[in-house]
Amino acid sequence: MNRKAFLLGFYSIGGQVLLLRELTASFNGDEIFIGTALFGWLLAVAFGAWLGGRIKSIKASIVLFAAGVIILPLMIIIARLVPLTVTDAVGEIVPFTTAAIMSVLVTLPVGFISGALFPSICSEGYRPSATIGQVYFFEGLGAFLGGVIVMALVGPVFSGLSMAFGIGLVVIAFSCFSFKGRIIYIQSAAVLLILIAIRYLVPYLDTEIDKYRYGSFRLLKTFDTHYGRQTLLSGNDETILLTDNTVEAVWPDYETAENLLIPPLLYKPEAENILVIGRTEMGIMQLAESLPDLKITAVDPRYLLTETLDEFYPPDNNIIRIHDDPIAYSADRNIYSRYDIIIINQGEPDNYKNARYITNRFMGTIKRLLQKGGLLYLVTEYDTDRYISDEKQKLLSIYNSILGYVFRQIYIWPGTATAFFASDDSLFSTGFDTLMARVEALPYAPRFVNANYLFDRLNTFKIERVQAAAGHEEMVNNLEKPVLVHYQAVYRSMTRGADELLIKTLINRPYWALILPGGIIIFILLIIFRRAKRRKYGLFLYLVAGIVSLSMELISFYLFQSMAGSLYSQMGILIGAFMLGLALGTWYSMRLGGEHLEYPSLLLLLTAAVVFLATYDRLSTSILPVYHGLFLFTIAIATGSLFVAATIRYYFGRPQANRGLGYAFEIVGSSIGALFSVTLFLPLIGLTWLIISLILLIAVALIGAYITE
Repeated sequence: MNRKAFLLGFYSIGGQVLLLRELTASFNGDEIFIGTALFGWLLAVAFGAWLGGRIKSIKASIVLFAAGVIILPLMIIIARLVPLTVTDAVGEIVPFTTAAIMSVLVTLPVGFISGALFPSICSEGYRPSATIGQVYFFEGLGAFLGGVIVMALVGPVFSGLSMAFGIGLVVIAFSCFSFKGRIIYIQSAAVLLILIAIRYLVPYLDTEIDKYRYGSFRLLKTFDTHYGRQTLLSGNDETILLTDNTVEAVWPDYETAENLLIPPLLYKPEAENILVIGRTEMGIMQLAESLPDLKITAVDPRYLLTETLDEFYPPDNNIIRIHDDPIAYSADRNIYSRYDIIIINQGEPDNYKNARYITNRFMGTIKRLLQKGGLLYLVTEYDTDRYISDEKQKLLSIYNSILGYVFRQIYIWPGTATAFFASDDSLFSTGFDTLMARVEALPYAPRFVNANYLFDRLNTFKIERVQAAAGHEEMVNNLEKPVLVHYQAVYRSMTRGADELLIKTLINRPYWALILPGGIIIFILLIIFRRAKRRKYGLFLYLVAGIVSLSMELISFYLFQSMAGSLYSQMGILIGAFMLGLALGTWYSMRLGGEHLEYPSLLLLLTAAVVFLATYDRLSTSILPVYHGLFLFTIAIATGSLFVAATIRYYFGRPQANRGLGYAFEIVGSSIGALFSVTLFLPLIGLTWLIISLILLIAVALIGAYITE
């Protein structure tokens, strides 16, 4: 039983991480809809746990494990191919509503099996409260190991599909065969050899799948990194770099390359040292070869992508590449380099990972890297040549407000890709003739940034119109309230009827948010005013454990990514700290026993949440990994203990009760946290009120526990 519970955790967290990675890679790297995918996954787990609790066959777990081993890689392949049912255009964005529905459907089979396994394994023990706690403990240990292994190995060692086959091998080997005596050495060696074969053979299957997926192009290379899936395609005399099915760069594309590098040089012609937040291999590097006096530093964490691009585009000596997260790099106090120009090229702000650069916090840290009188430059996707809609105006206002918060001078170039310039010096009063003279003085002769181009970009009427639109209202996007992703979602939905209806309703009419607290209050009242309230209140404690733990985990990940950088080696440590704390909290509480464990568990949750609220933005970047690791470890210990307390309340003296019901309630709570906390509530009510809401929920749970004694 313990071995199977361990394998359940290993399979469940491994399958969850792999599917969410693959769905993000398939649907253009948009992490916002992951909330819906995780919501669907967790509901499937809850339904599987409830239904599995009604099945009394002790041997059913072997059948479920076997089915899960087959279904996991199959669902990863389906997740990779499912966008073809909507579009076969390379890099085309799948509508949010369609992507959300598809992501939920893809996660259902694996989620259901993970949920059904829990009561199936629990049925092998007699005493419900002890058995359920024991299974939960070993599941936590398995999840700890599975989470750390997947985060560490997917990318550098295994592809996502290879890891799915590897997880299946481990689960089958350890669940179906008994590792005893000397035969354990033979079995272990066989497993290791098969894992090595998977490591080298499955990438051929990855290649064939992507060849089919991008059939009209020649596939040059496809591989996983810690940060997503990378694909290099060739066609029509062009090379295309796809990151999570989104076109990141195309070469040759002189128009885009010149728009990134030439305009800031016209206002800062003496510049020698330039920092680029993003990649430079396809475009900027080729132009830099004709500008030998420039020294360009590019910051991007994907070292595996660098190694691949070097095969096709030999590195230029003038380009210095730093493999670090831009947030971490800009916050490093040991950096003494100062740059004349900083160029931000990070794509659409349709997720928190990209939107974190358009905050006063990041702009303040990046400004520290500029020379006195230096220039910051960024290009957006917004077309302001003609009509500027209300949705577009809000987005422009956010950019303008954030830059204006940090820099004294802001200048905007209208056009099909609106560009923002920011500096503390008066650089932008330069006349058209002077700018043209600077273009002609460049060692490189631009193909697109020429007289006609500048004449159109510097049209007085267009400039006044776009500056009036951007300065129309003061819009804020910051760590506390990251509204940019919501406004970007509204803007992107304008061409899709279903998306527009759903997203505008959710964002512009937030009254629906009252449904959640109202439902919780009704649920508590139904328990309090019915018989056996002490026992049934255990179900509410399960629900609270799920909501609070997953919400706090997602909040911690969001803050760490925004403040310390999205470094996956550290993110793996955070996930490991949470899973380990969950297991230890369960183990210690089972040893402690007693009928009132809910009080210290809830008090620990409450204390951790209050301390976190008071301190999360008062610490230096260097200690954030330790801080968030300890916070998640503490939250997880309290959650594991609360799970044991809820189990004692609900199952005491009821050996025939559905052993998957309590687990199902906890997972339902987790699904609520996944969908509502960071995805919807964070930009609507802000981080402070989100944490306060969770604190109030914990307080209500404490009061309810006393009332129902």
